Amino acid sequence: MDILFLSHCVPNPPDKGEKIRAWHELNALAAKHRVHLACFARTAAEVDKAGEMQDVCASVFAELISPRKALAAAAMRFAFGGCLNTSFYRSSRMQAHVGELRSLPLTATLAYSSAVVQFAPSDVPLWIDMVDVDSEKWLEYGERRWPGAIYKLEGRRFRKLEAEYANRAECTFLTTPREQKLLQKIAPRARVEYWINGVDFERFDPRTTPANAELAKRQYLVFVGQMNYFPNVDACCWFAENVFGSLRSRWPNLEFVIVGRDPDNSIRRLANSPGIAVTGGVSDVRPYLANARAMVAPLRIARGVQNKVLEALAMGKRVLASPAVASTFGESAPEGVTRCESVSDYAAAFASTADSAQTDTAIRQHAQQRFSWLKNLQFVTNELDRVSEVAVSR
Repeated sequence: MDILFLSHCVPNPPDKGEKIRAWHELNALAAKHRVHLACFARTAAEVDKAGEMQDVCASVFAELISPRKALAAAAMRFAFGGCLNTSFYRSSRMQAHVGELRSLPLTATLAYSSAVVQFAPSDVPLWIDMVDVDSEKWLEYGERRWPGAIYKLEGRRFRKLEAEYANRAECTFLTTPREQKLLQKIAPRARVEYWINGVDFERFDPRTTPANAELAKRQYLVFVGQMNYFPNVDACCWFAENVFGSLRSRWPNLEFVIVGRDPDNSIRRLANSPGIAVTGGVSDVRPYLANARAMVAPLRIARGVQNKVLEALAMGKRVLASPAVASTFGESAPEGVTRCESVSDYAAAFASTADSAQTDTAIRQHAQQRFSWLKNLQFVTNELDRVSEVAVSR
């Protein structure tokens, strides 16, 4: 059958959180059906990367937008009562392209994120992979970021749309049981399910990770993420200011290595502090994980599952996680994730791994059982297969 896959991002390459889930979801569907990808790109290079998916998809359309112009236009609509998130992606060209696809016998639409539901044909059954309840993140921003009142207003507006969209959809998918429960509270009449992310265990395998003699000599904790993303910036600054100094006083050779693209100024300034290193983007994150004593995930704002945590577990590394991160896994945190609320919690957790960067095979094996893309995506493919069976019977 023909499926329209709407996405707010180009899934290729799967090198950051939002793209990783989209990549695996799209490929799982394309293995069985004709998938028509319609997505948004922010650079000409991303348009080219979208084009490379022609071998996987029945058709590909990537709308190039200028983030600055899109944000300016969205801000204007926001001032007149609109929702910033959906307004950012408003596009007559995308709407026209989806209209052209109506000449096909589209059987289903899968909208990857709430922001692109606006383009879903009204007469085609709709499924939404909302990933997270994004309105909650905006409301949390309202408590921690300036201007808080604006973030809270956007959170309330976006929440109304999320409820409206969930009620319209045949089913809405989320990443964790916590997100599922939140959306069920917001839209009690909607059908809401969750499926958790997986990990590419062939790539994130300590046995095949390139050796790095320089990193192997160092004793360090690592944080990995997009370093102009506010929750990551907030997490690293909080950890550096409130925890790392105490740990370093006990382990004088300990370093805090921050790995990720586009570090903002507050992250760059951390590199001036003793024992803190900021790498910026790296060609391969695996050696940084393989040689770390442990990974820290001290996020105070955490929606859904953090892919960086899953990748660390796949490498057999212990993760020292904030309550916000630990709670994303529901009642049962994975093997290797230690919940840390205080400096003493971080110190106690680190003490067990301070002297060795060896792989913990038990952590990796548990992750393989719980975070398999093939197994976890089965729910989505089964859901769409049922639609195909109904269409054939007609």
